[in-house]
Amino acid sequence: MKKGVIIFSILITTLLLSTACGSKTTVKCTTNSSGIDVNLNIGFDGNKIEKMDLQYFMDLSSYSDSEISLIKNQEFCSGIKTSMSDFKDAITDCKQNIEDKKLTVNANFDVNKIAASTLEKMQSPEDAKKDLESSGYKCEIQK
Repeated sequence: MKKGVIIFSILITTLLLSTACGSKTTVKCTTNSSGIDVNLNIGFDGNKIEKMDLQYFMDLSSYSDSEISLIKNQEFCSGIKTSMSDFKDAITDCKQNIEDKKLTVNANFDVNKIAASTLEKMQSPEDAKKDLESSGYKCEIQK
């Protein structure tokens, strides 16, 4: 009986320690640039980035139909890759859509292809928040 209690205690302690060390955290950042709302989400498992995604939103209600038609023909995914040089090789599954006079661009990142210099700045959720806020984003850490 005593042996069973000791083994049970060891299992519970191991489970609690592994859960605490591998806690899931998301850094959610937003900014607005030239009328475009930008959301950047970085998912951490402990201090390791496991996923990252980006959304652009733009209200086109003040644009004419002909202007919206021109916007539809623009390649926003290419523009994102050009403007985010540290992430250009990591951007995958980028899609743009215009519906109800709203432009939405969604992009996912292959974390393994993000530039090493960028990953060095984001070694923890707190580091990522600090780095992105220095670039003009407003961020919060959600556990």
